[in-house]
Amino acid sequence: MKKIIILARISTAPQDIESQTKDLIKEAERLGYSKDRQIVIETVESAIKLSEEERLGLRKMKHYIETDKDVDCVICWEPSRLARQQKILYSIRDYLIEHKIQLYILNPYVRLLTDDRTQVDSTANIVFSLFATISENEMMIKKERFLRAKNEMKEKRQKFAGAIIFGYMKNNEKKCVPDPYKSKIIADLFEHYANTDSSLYETYCYASGKYPVLFPMIEYIKAQHKIRHFFDVEIYYKGNWCYDPIISEEIWNKVHEKMSKAKCRARYKNERKLLCRGKIYCGHCGRMMTGSGGNTKAYCCVTDKLHNLQINFDAADWIMWEETRTIVNINSAIDSSKKTTEIKTLLNEKKTLIKQYEANITGINNKKDKLVDLYIKGTINETMLNKKNDELNKEESVYSNYIKKLNTEIRSLGNILEETQKDLIRERSIIVDNIGDFETRQEFVRRYIQKMIINKVEDEYRTLEITFEYNHPVVSPRSKYLYVYKNQKNNKIYRINEDGTKDWIK
Repeated sequence: MKKIIILARISTAPQDIESQTKDLIKEAERLGYSKDRQIVIETVESAIKLSEEERLGLRKMKHYIETDKDVDCVICWEPSRLARQQKILYSIRDYLIEHKIQLYILNPYVRLLTDDRTQVDSTANIVFSLFATISENEMMIKKERFLRAKNEMKEKRQKFAGAIIFGYMKNNEKKCVPDPYKSKIIADLFEHYANTDSSLYETYCYASGKYPVLFPMIEYIKAQHKIRHFFDVEIYYKGNWCYDPIISEEIWNKVHEKMSKAKCRARYKNERKLLCRGKIYCGHCGRMMTGSGGNTKAYCCVTDKLHNLQINFDAADWIMWEETRTIVNINSAIDSSKKTTEIKTLLNEKKTLIKQYEANITGINNKKDKLVDLYIKGTINETMLNKKNDELNKEESVYSNYIKKLNTEIRSLGNILEETQKDLIRERSIIVDNIGDFETRQEFVRRYIQKMIINKVEDEYRTLEITFEYNHPVVSPRSKYLYVYKNQKNNKIYRINEDGTKDWIK
C-alpha cells in the first residue's frame, strides 16, 4: 500500500497550520490516499534562518522516505513551504527526483515528475525556478526594509523593540531617558554596595527596606541573584545609542572588583540523586542524555527527535549499579590489596574534610561570641545581631549537613574495607550488594564506568539495548542488557550472554 507525506509548515505560531493541513489532506484523499496511508508532518520553523540540516520537517520527511519503502509521494501547500532559499529548494527537488518520489504543490498546482517518473515535468521546472527567485528576493527586500527602518530609528535615538531596561523610561519622542525615580534607585544601590561592607544579600535587604514595592523580601539565593542581575547591566555605566549612562565607570569597577572577591553559591539545588548523570549516552547520535523531571522522570535524548529516545530513571540507575556491582565483584577478587589501599585513601580524605568542616564550625561559633560582645558594647543593635546570627546559623547548618553525609560515607566505606581485608585472607570478592548510600555507589560508578550507551530496538515494545564502556581495562563479561517496556506496570530487564541467549534479571 503506497503512502503519501503531507508536509505542512508555518514560520510563526500565530499563523494557521490547521487549515493548511486540512486542504492538503483533502487533496491527498482525492489522489487516492486514504487516511491510514497519510503521514502528516507539521512544523513551526523558519525557512530563511535555518539550514537544510536544521529543518526538522525536512529531516523527518527524508527519514520516512529512506526507512519506509511504501512512501512514494509528498504534497505541500506552495514552494515556499518547502524552502525560501534557492539552494535548499533545488536540493530538495533533486533529492525527490533521485528517490523517484512524486511531489504535488497546491499553489500553483503542479507535479514534479511525469507519470512514468523518469523525468521532471517542464511546468514544474518553470514554477520551481520562478518561485525560488521570487521567494529569496522577497525576503531580501524585507530584510533591507527592516534594516533601513532600524537605522532610521537608531539615528533618532528611538528604541524599536524589546523591553525597556529598569531605570529608564520612554518619553513622548519614543526616546529612552533615565527615569527620575528608578534611575536614582540604581545609582543608590551601586553606591551602597561599593562604599559599604554589605554583601549582595545585605544590599538586597537594604533595597527591600527602602523600596519595598520594587524589592519584596525573597529567599536568600534568589535575592543574591536578583541584585547581581542589576550590577551586571553594562549599559548603566557605558550607555549606548539608545540609553544614557546612570553611574560612573569608577563606581562600576569598584562594584565588580568587590563582587569578584565575594564567595559564590550554586544557583540551583537538584533534589533528585541520579546515578547515571553524566554517564548515559544516546547510541544513535552519540550525545549525552539529560534528565527530564515532571511527569517524564527519564533520561532523554533531545538532540534528534526522530528517534525520541528515553529511559526511566529507576530502570537506568538499576542497570548502571548492576553492571558496576558485577565489575567490582570480579575485579576486587583479583586485586583486593589494591582496593584496600584505595578505600583507606578515601577514608583519610573524608576524615580530613570532616576536620576542616569542624574547624569552620568552631570559627562560626567564635564569630557568634564576638557579635554578642559587640551588642553588649552597643556597637551593633539587636536587629543587626539577629540578622548576622541567622546568616551564621545557616552557614553552620550547611557544614553540619556535610559532616553527616561524610560520616554516612565513612561508615559504608568502613564496611567495605572490613570485607576487603577479609578477602585478603579468604580470597573472595568484595560484597557490594549491601551498599545503600548514593554517594558510595556513585564513587564506584565514576571509578569504573565511562559510558552507558542506549540503543533503540525496533520491535512491538519500546525495547532498549544497553552496553557499557569502561574507564580502564577491567575483567568483564562485556555485559549487554535489554530493557523491555510494555507498560508502566509491566517491564523487564534481561542480561544478554555471549552466546546470544538472555537471562531475566529483574
